[in-house]
Amino acid sequence: MNALYDELPIETVGRFIRSAPVDLDALASALNLQVVYRPLQQVMISGSPESVAGKIEKIDSRGQFRITINSSDSQRRQRFTLAHEIAHYVLHRGMIGDGVTDHGLYRSRLGNQIETQANRYAADMLMPAALVKAEWKNGNRSINVLARKFNVSEDAMRIRLGQLGFGA
Repeated sequence: MNALYDELPIETVGRFIRSAPVDLDALASALNLQVVYRPLQQVMISGSPESVAGKIEKIDSRGQFRITINSSDSQRRQRFTLAHEIAHYVLHRGMIGDGVTDHGLYRSRLGNQIETQANRYAADMLMPAALVKAEWKNGNRSINVLARKFNVSEDAMRIRLGQLGFGA
């Protein structure tokens, strides 16, 4: 892989985060990611059943990836999950392959760091700092209204506002 290839997905993401709500399906398509929505079964993690919101997997030797989103989840949860899985593609795609999905990464010793990175990047995609700050500066300080504008949960918006230094 050359440096240009490594930078390309980040540049592509940048073109899609200029207005809210971010069109994640169009972004996934621009990144040549297949996205499938279907019910997903629980998996056993450390002996306990856990629900699965989504997963990303490498599906062929040419580097094609598929993201599967749990269609049983709420629409806003599905959006966050799609952003999270796109983040795994942008940040960690070199680690996913040969039968290793993000579930395998999650269970690895690097799992917490990788999941934290994907969650943070997902929040950055869904609620770009510049757009949230502009809304706040323009007097839009209702968590409910901001959450609807960015099509995220109120909890996600509350966390994002805290990350950006706005008391929510």
